[in-house]
Amino acid sequence: MLSQVETIKQALPALWPVWRKVWLFGVVTHLLVLVPSWYMLEVYDRVINSRNLSTLFMLTLLAVFAYLVMEALEWQRRTLLQRGAQRFEQLLQQRVFERTFASKLSMHEFPAQQVFSDFSVLKNTLHSSAFLGLIDAPFCLIFLFAVFWIHPALGMLTLLGLAVQLVLTMHNQAGVTPLMQAANQHAMESQRYFSSVSRHHEVVSAMQMLAPIEQRWLHSQHGFLWQQAQASELAGKHAALSRLLQTLQTSLILGLACYLVIGGELAQGGAMMIVASILAARALSPLVQLVGHWKTFEQAWVAYGRIESLLAVPARPRSGLVLPPPTGEISVEQLAYAIPQPGKATQEAFIRQVQFKLSAGQVLVVAGASASGKSTLAKLLVGLLAPTSGRVRYDGVDVYGWDKTQLGPYVGYLAQEVDVFDGSLRENICRFATPDPDALDEVIALLGMHDWVDQLPQGLHTLLGREGLYLSGGEKQLLGLARALYGKPRIVVLDEPNANLDSAAERALLQAIMRMKQQGTTFVVISHLQHVLNVADWMLVLAQGQMLRYGKPKEVLASFQADAGKAVHQ
Repeated sequence: MLSQVETIKQALPALWPVWRKVWLFGVVTHLLVLVPSWYMLEVYDRVINSRNLSTLFMLTLLAVFAYLVMEALEWQRRTLLQRGAQRFEQLLQQRVFERTFASKLSMHEFPAQQVFSDFSVLKNTLHSSAFLGLIDAPFCLIFLFAVFWIHPALGMLTLLGLAVQLVLTMHNQAGVTPLMQAANQHAMESQRYFSSVSRHHEVVSAMQMLAPIEQRWLHSQHGFLWQQAQASELAGKHAALSRLLQTLQTSLILGLACYLVIGGELAQGGAMMIVASILAARALSPLVQLVGHWKTFEQAWVAYGRIESLLAVPARPRSGLVLPPPTGEISVEQLAYAIPQPGKATQEAFIRQVQFKLSAGQVLVVAGASASGKSTLAKLLVGLLAPTSGRVRYDGVDVYGWDKTQLGPYVGYLAQEVDVFDGSLRENICRFATPDPDALDEVIALLGMHDWVDQLPQGLHTLLGREGLYLSGGEKQLLGLARALYGKPRIVVLDEPNANLDSAAERALLQAIMRMKQQGTTFVVISHLQHVLNVADWMLVLAQGQMLRYGKPKEVLASFQADAGKAVHQ
């Protein structure tokens, strides 16, 4: 079932019941923290004077029971926080995955790994000791009230300590935040650069480019380490100063309480002096704990900002209507696409004013020089990119807005670079859905893949490794074609389908196109393969994103020959 939670802010209310239980259990545990002091006072007051071993035994038994209850409640509090973090993950993980996938699709350099790392940081923070300290922070007010009840002067001194701790915490945040932001920026750049280089490791190794590339990476990494070291040093100084103030204030409270006892202003004398000292220390403890875990909160806050910004971007709307399967009719209307460029208000169109119409069962061949926009047009035709203007329609319905869970089974797409996913050959061909044995056998026979499949160690169940590690270029191409043609899709877009194929595989591909064309499948084939023109109904030639020629293949080729003849005579 799809999650209805869109942002982190919407997910947090679902965690309030858990956090409320954690806080209520904390009321008991913080009261039980006073058991050692109570035990000490009772031993001095009752046992030492009376020499009664039975009293000592009962007091010890009560103290041990209190300790057991306290630890059991602390264990339960941490268990509840763990469940809350898991609930947080369940509410948002689908949304995070979908938005990350969509962002990666629209922006190739989008740092997807950083998003999942940020999400992990948030989840871990929600069940950390740092977050437990944040929940316990209100208890400082309870202890402060108790100290004021003992004596206003002791309360004022404790309040002064809290104020100093608060100022120290704010100063720590003001100093550490910009340093951590700069460090995270350097880390992202370093990670992005390494990821880019690692994809081309064979070229780097073969041509001995490692040393200069390593120096560039080290320069970026040095910036990250330096900024992080500065932030850690500053946070460490604040934490040390905070602990010093806590220790100092405990002694000052004890000294002031002793002065009040001597002056007869403190009820119950020395016993209340000890209690006041302990309560004042407990009042300061949550803030000291927060300062000690400030780095955790800083990282979580930065992660929260990045993920919330990502989730705040509206998702592509899904139509509630169940549309009938496409018949194969494609209409392209004044199609234009501009490549997004951050920081620029206006962008130059890459695809401009492309328009054509295909009936079911027709074949269009798209040709053009390198970087003429062919692959971008292919992505627009299957709804991977949103047009800047114009529309691509299947049976009159905008393909970009069509719910892909409905449309996907009726569309076949082969990208210029074939994607092989970690899994078995069968899973890759069947699009990781429940296999249809008849459709699987049909597409394997259609492309003449039986001999290859039979040679694999486990046939269709052979694991291919990450990104098809164990496949050659031609084998990857056959797999991509099989996936695109699996299930008899109504519309198929193939980008350079004959790349890496031998002559036998090319003939099988051509026969597959002819057979599926007769069955009503519409093809858009981006290729310079001459044999495809024999079965093509239309030919489109692109130049710099514009339609240079469009028409019947023979007419388009004849126009080029005529232009070439004119150029020769001139």
